[in-house]
Amino acid sequence: MNHPASQDTACLSFPYVDLLYDYGQFLRNADQAIGNLPAHTAEKHIGIVGAGLTGLVAAYELLRAGARRVTLFEAEESHIGGRLLTQCFDEEQPQFIAEMGAMRFPPSEVGLFHYLNKFGIQTTEAFPDPGVVDTELHYRGEAHHWAAMQPPPALFSTVHQGWNAFLREGAVLDDGTSLAPPLLLTELLKQHNYCEVQPEWQRYLDCFGDSSFYSAMVRIFTSKNPPGGKVWRKPEDFHLFGSLGIGSGGFQSVYRASFTEILRLVVNALEVNQRLVPNGISSLAELIAETRFNGMQLRDMICRTRIESINKGPDGQILLAGSNGETYACDRVITTTTTRALQVNLKLTQNQAFVNRDVARAINETHMVGSSKLFILTRDKFWLKHGLAQNIQTDTLVKGVYCLDYAPQDPDSWGVVLISYTWEDDSHKMVSMTDKVQRCLRLVDELAMSAPEFARHLIPLNGDYQRYVLEYDWLTDKHALGAFKLNFPGDDIYSERLFYQFRTALDPRQDTGLYLAGCGASFTGGWAEGSIQTALNAACSVISSLGGDLIDGNPLDGLVPQYRYC
Repeated sequence: MNHPASQDTACLSFPYVDLLYDYGQFLRNADQAIGNLPAHTAEKHIGIVGAGLTGLVAAYELLRAGARRVTLFEAEESHIGGRLLTQCFDEEQPQFIAEMGAMRFPPSEVGLFHYLNKFGIQTTEAFPDPGVVDTELHYRGEAHHWAAMQPPPALFSTVHQGWNAFLREGAVLDDGTSLAPPLLLTELLKQHNYCEVQPEWQRYLDCFGDSSFYSAMVRIFTSKNPPGGKVWRKPEDFHLFGSLGIGSGGFQSVYRASFTEILRLVVNALEVNQRLVPNGISSLAELIAETRFNGMQLRDMICRTRIESINKGPDGQILLAGSNGETYACDRVITTTTTRALQVNLKLTQNQAFVNRDVARAINETHMVGSSKLFILTRDKFWLKHGLAQNIQTDTLVKGVYCLDYAPQDPDSWGVVLISYTWEDDSHKMVSMTDKVQRCLRLVDELAMSAPEFARHLIPLNGDYQRYVLEYDWLTDKHALGAFKLNFPGDDIYSERLFYQFRTALDPRQDTGLYLAGCGASFTGGWAEGSIQTALNAACSVISSLGGDLIDGNPLDGLVPQYRYC
């Protein structure tokens, strides 16, 4: 069933654990605008580097606040939306799509759902994640059936029960430290009970801020009293858990990531009730861009050039050098690119004119994940016709397989299969196969070893591999240089430095007129909500820095650091 992403289906309010601030409430209070610019500064030139979701939302809110001269600089020649990247298989049948970037949207993304609702964009009830639909888990050459909404196969029962016991009951470490149940923290956040959340999350940061996901799991589940009551075997149970994951697929490839980075996804309810946008998430970018201000569409404010450097002008303006040979003088600038692009493409950290040394280090050292996807358009929804699994998770080259139904009202319509969704080392293997046809054939051949009946249906419509196979490698995207931020152990301090950089607008001695935004500058890299949050932060900073007024409860005034990350 499809329905609008409305207040009936999305959380109206959900403050994230690192922020303890409610963007949902702020946006509801900002029905008219987040603030207003006085007439004498409304003509100041505001430059926004990047016309992805962050840049578009920041521009939209600044224009609503009275800004009259906003320019978005976009390196892509035709696409807008950044890593909201929906590709269409067939122009005559535009409903059959491949989401190359963001594709799963949990309602705890209150800022995102605010804009989905505002622009009338629909979502489906659920994304076909493992266990949500009929699933097969392929482990060490054997296929294990996992019925929809049921416990996983018996082989995985120890790790499944242990992980869920940890979520519900917390854990007691061997040194006596008691850790609160992550799901309790989620409930406390829903209640805005910050006084109880803050010390419990700080305890997690103190215990595991320097731990990888894998090492923290070993510490918790090989303790004397592990959650679920059963000590996990090394390495067998940890291999099983790596294949099972925490709700949206196997997490083996990110075992080296920070444990707190993974746990905040759980506490922030980002791994449950994930939804799909049938018309493609790029539709949000397009609809924002069609909004009219001062007699012109927002899309007409986009300048198609790649910004190659940012410098201070002699009169205090910020000079953006474009790849077209032009230099653009701006009074305030918001950057929305990835941290890698800030360092490599924009050269932002070459001097301290705009960011201090701590922020520069955070930009340079923040880890970004590689991610690859390959989709195929099939002549029918074979998984429904033949009673096959709609999701397959493997420990082979293929990794995650997702069957997507973009025409649920038509049982005879085409099908879309995401054959391989991979991260990190698994993605790097995909990058080595540069020909998409050969990559597709190699993946199907690999899948046929454990799921031959499923694999034999993986033939593109009309046998046309060039037209009906689509793939993308974010690591080789010359503008992004990676898919999304995912901290290594000990690096949460980088997220704090990047996220709170916007507060320099409060101090004239620190205010350089440039503000960082984008999901890479948030605590939730890879999630659209991080883009929304930082867009709003940066827009508020611009308004304040230019002498404007903000509505009460805005993030510039109400959002302050809450934790010790080092």
